[in-house]
Amino acid sequence: MASGQIHIAILNPGVEITPLRLRGWLQKEAAVINNRANPGDGAILRLFLTKQLRYGLPGKKLDAILQALTEKYPAVLRIEVRLIDAPLTADEMEEQTRIANADLQKFLQRAEEYAKRKQAEVLDNTRPAPIQWHTLKNALD
Repeated sequence: MASGQIHIAILNPGVEITPLRLRGWLQKEAAVINNRANPGDGAILRLFLTKQLRYGLPGKKLDAILQALTEKYPAVLRIEVRLIDAPLTADEMEEQTRIANADLQKFLQRAEEYAKRKQAEVLDNTRPAPIQWHTLKNALD
């Protein structure tokens, strides 16, 4: 994945999504995200669940649904669940997009710093080649 990009997708199920419809809705959304991803890309899904929707499912059932998505769709790296009282409004979605973009910038900065540290470690741990002295013979001898 070193050559790909990472994306954060905001998932905001509306009031029409019930606990019984959540699995199908999530699979459809994850499939769209997976199909849009280029080879090597990854996506972090931020799932904003209302408390009513979240508590309408047993915890193990929700965990199984989310784990199945990460196993089925290789571009989905992880799913972050955030509890909210009501589905996000358009303004709240814009704010969450800004937050996601800021989080991506922080992640990229940390990844670059990590890569520089690893490169420095490699250079520090590399021994210089020993100097070999050769006796040169005079061409006239």
